[in-house]
Amino acid sequence: MTRTDDIPEAYDERSVLLQMLHYTQDTAVMKVSGLSQELARAAPLPTSPLMSAANVLNHLRWVERSWVTADLLGGVDDRPWTKERPDAEMEEGSTLPIEDVIELYEQEAARTRAVFAEVDLDLVRQGELPAQPVTARWILLHLIEETARHNGHLDILRELADGSTGD
Repeated sequence: MTRTDDIPEAYDERSVLLQMLHYTQDTAVMKVSGLSQELARAAPLPTSPLMSAANVLNHLRWVERSWVTADLLGGVDDRPWTKERPDAEMEEGSTLPIEDVIELYEQEAARTRAVFAEVDLDLVRQGELPAQPVTARWILLHLIEETARHNGHLDILRELADGSTGD
């Protein structure tokens, strides 16, 4: 079955970017959905002990939240990672039930899309770090890139977990 949910209803910049974000977000959820708790937490790469499907999806949730809430809008940065625990969001994915990881990601993904549906894409970030004046457009593109890159990881993890392949 060929997916066509990457095709926007309109071809203006915002519509195209939001459709690609939604597509990559949905793909991430598809890659994790249906895995048992054990398979979702499996980290088959000996050199990457936190690289599990649950952890990657949880990482994506927190990346979106941090970039949108704190960096773009200047809100409270409640991300779990710190200098002392740089992988806290990955560790958290190993403790939450996979159903919760998926639900929390879907909620954050919907919030992200809602913000970018309305925000001026030329808005310069309001947060403090990094110092460069990136725009909402750049953050949106970065989130598409980040999610697409991690979808490659999820694709491999899913295939290793149960043999499933495809979009």
